[in-house]
Amino acid sequence: MTVRVKVKIKSLKGLRVGGVIETSSLLNTGYAGSSPEIIVPVKLAENLGLWPLPNEAIESIYDTAGGPARFYMIREAAIIQVVEEDCTSKELVVDIVVSPLEREVLLSDFVIGELGIVILNAYRGFWKFDRDDLGKIRYSKRPELW
Repeated sequence: MTVRVKVKIKSLKGLRVGGVIETSSLLNTGYAGSSPEIIVPVKLAENLGLWPLPNEAIESIYDTAGGPARFYMIREAAIIQVVEEDCTSKELVVDIVVSPLEREVLLSDFVIGELGIVILNAYRGFWKFDRDDLGKIRYSKRPELW
């Protein structure tokens, strides 16, 4: 099992400014970054109006488990928020990295920390917010593939 949380992503750029999508996202520990970035599949980027790519998109090569891969970054392209039945996280402006390879949303370590997510047991899919009561346990969501 892995840890996935439900997120709301609101586009700040592209053809559908203000467009919102709710989907599950994978907490991808080990995806380090120096800015708050998330990876999204092309299909999700299309739905947010970020594909075709806006002019300010930057092409980059990322090192992945499968080797180097080409991605496209759009700085400060969206607002993300974790959505639970009883509460939400704070909103965070994020860079969107569009991936032709990925099929689900991936959150970087930077974003995981800034949204106040604490992984309790990655194997079992248990997590909580850093502001939750000590004994609170939240459960991983099902994957949503794009």
